Amino acid sequence: MNTQSAAHFGRISKTMTNVRRGAMPLLLAILLASLVFSPPLYAGEQEETSGTSQLVIGAASFILTPVYGAFKLAFAGAGAIVGGLTWVFTGGDEQAAQRVWDASLKGTYIITPDHLAGDKQVYFVGPDND
Repeated sequence: MNTQSAAHFGRISKTMTNVRRGAMPLLLAILLASLVFSPPLYAGEQEETSGTSQLVIGAASFILTPVYGAFKLAFAGAGAIVGGLTWVFTGGDEQAAQRVWDASLKGTYIITPDHLAGDKQVYFVGPDND
């Protein structure tokens, strides 16, 4: 293998490593979204929950909350800024800004076992009150 081929192979190898590093958070986010926003498969099957299943659901909510909360807080922060810009660019139209703020700032911030069991709805975007 000549020097040019070795350098090219090294760049490809480094690029593939960077792609794998970038893909991992994306795959984790997709998995998280599918767990949080899909209806639970076992909701209709079990009348009583065992202590083990309650422990698993509690642990899952404990693990998912920081990840989900980080995305929600980033969304809320961006919405607060965009709502302020909406107010500025609409000449002080408070209703337009309030719609942006309501959609981004309201909603679910903490994933509880009730959310994972399907007893409560998760609202990433605030509920529409119109």
